[in-house]
Amino acid sequence: MMTESPGQATVAARPVPAAGAKATDLPKRGPSLVVRAKPPRTLDEVRVNLQLAVELEHATLPAYLQAAYSLDEAKNGVIAGMIIGIAMQEMEHFCQAANILVAIGGHPAIDNPAFVPSYPGGLPKNIGTQPGQQAFIVHLRGFSLDQVETCFMVIEEPADPVDILDSAPRLAASDIKDNYRTIGEFYDDISKALGELGDGVFSGTADGQVYGMFGIKPILTLADAQEAIARIVREGEGTPTSPEEGTGGGDDNGMAHYYSFYEIYKGRKIARAPDGSWYFTDELVPFDPAGVQILIDDPRQADYAAGSVAAVQSEAFNTYYSNLLKALHRSFNGSPDKINDAIGLMFDLKIQAKLLMQLPMDGQPGKFCAPTWQYIP
Repeated sequence: MMTESPGQATVAARPVPAAGAKATDLPKRGPSLVVRAKPPRTLDEVRVNLQLAVELEHATLPAYLQAAYSLDEAKNGVIAGMIIGIAMQEMEHFCQAANILVAIGGHPAIDNPAFVPSYPGGLPKNIGTQPGQQAFIVHLRGFSLDQVETCFMVIEEPADPVDILDSAPRLAASDIKDNYRTIGEFYDDISKALGELGDGVFSGTADGQVYGMFGIKPILTLADAQEAIARIVREGEGTPTSPEEGTGGGDDNGMAHYYSFYEIYKGRKIARAPDGSWYFTDELVPFDPAGVQILIDDPRQADYAAGSVAAVQSEAFNTYYSNLLKALHRSFNGSPDKINDAIGLMFDLKIQAKLLMQLPMDGQPGKFCAPTWQYIP
C-alpha cells in the first residue's frame, strides 16, 4: 500500500518497531549479506580476496545505475542524484581495492567475461547467501522502493545498524557464526591479514596505480591500505555509532550508503538529536511514481529481436560497457592514463541507457527496453 499527501514524499506503509529496538531484536525476513568466513593468511590469499573485492564493488554498479537511469530527473532528481552519488563512491572503492592489489604485486583482472555478473543472480562468490537460507539474488530492475529495501539496503547493511527512531524493519544479524555477516567484516579480515603480512609486501611506489580523482590516493604503505579499507567500509555502512560516512569535519560527512538508501525508502532525511540519538526528520526525500520509466526486469540481449532498433541500441550500450571494462583493466595493468578513457565512457553509458529506455518493449505493453550490461569481447 502506498500513501501520499500533497507536498509529501510517497512512502511505503511499513510496521514500525518500538523506539530503541535493535536490528537483532527484529524478525528476520531473509539472509544478511555474508561471505564464507575464511580469513586470508598468505599473500596470495590476500590477492585473491582483493580481486573479489574489486568484483564486488563493480557488481553493485549495474543494479544501482539501472535504477538511477530509470528515474525522470525532472520529477525525481533528488533520488537520482543520491543513487548516482553512491555509485560514484562505489567506483572510488573499486579503484581503491584495485590500487591495494597493485601495491602488493597483484594484477586486477577486469577485462574478462567472468568479471561481469549475471542477472538475476548472486553477487560474486555467492556473497549474501548463507547455508540453509534462501539465496540472496540481485535483480536488474528500474527504481522502486521495494528494490531499495530488499536489494540495495541488504547489500550495504552494517553488522549492527544504528537505531533510527521511527524506523522501518531491518534485517537481523546472522546467527551462523562461521560466516561473515557483512561486506565490512570481509574487508576487515583483508585489513587484518595485511597487518600480519606487514609493510614488506607493499611496493612503496605509486607505479601502476590510479589516483587523483574521486578522492583516490595512492597506496604506498600498510597504513595507506588500511585507511583506504576503513574508508570503504565507513562510506558503505557508517560506524557502529553513527550513520554518517565520515569521522570528522570536512566534505565526507554525508550519510553512508545504507542510510542514504534508508532515507530514500522512508522518504525522509536522517538527523542527529541533541541527546545523540538519530531520527527521521520532516525534511522530505520526494518520490513521484509517475517519474519512473517502467522497465523490463533482468533483460538479456536475446530478448530483443535480431536486427531491431532495440537490439542495435542494446548492443551499442554493451559495447560502451565492455570498452569501459577494458579501459579500467588497462588502467590498473600498466597504463594508468587510460582512466581518462574510462571516465568518458561512464558518461556515454548514461546517454546510451536513456536512449534505449525510450523504446517500448515488444510484447510487454507499458514496459520499456533496458540495458543488459553484458560483456562483448
